Amino acid sequence: MRDAPCIEPSSFLVGQKTVRMLARDAQNPSAALVYWLGQAEPSCEPNFFDAARKFGSLMQLVLPDERPGVFVNRSAVDTVEDCGFVKRLIFKDKSSLDVRYSGACSDLCDALSI
Repeated sequence: MRDAPCIEPSSFLVGQKTVRMLARDAQNPSAALVYWLGQAEPSCEPNFFDAARKFGSLMQLVLPDERPGVFVNRSAVDTVEDCGFVKRLIFKDKSSLDVRYSGACSDLCDALSI
């Protein structure tokens, strides 16, 4: 009988799901909360920096109350609503996130993936 391979937390899900955003876990700042398209509850990764590297190029954004921000997957964003300095990201699963951003809405979504 062979030993079972070591599987990293959530690594088997990456090919099946799309990451919506990554945020620090407030109760354990060294861990990451991974939000997936179509999933209401996030999964948890034990190391924030490893998770940020694992999920590829993510865009760091600041929340409206200036708390440390989240890392968003641009290809998961469907549209962006402009509310001045606050932009509302509407994800492809119709969930949304308000972020503080003074640039153009087109900067916040991947037009090629829409």
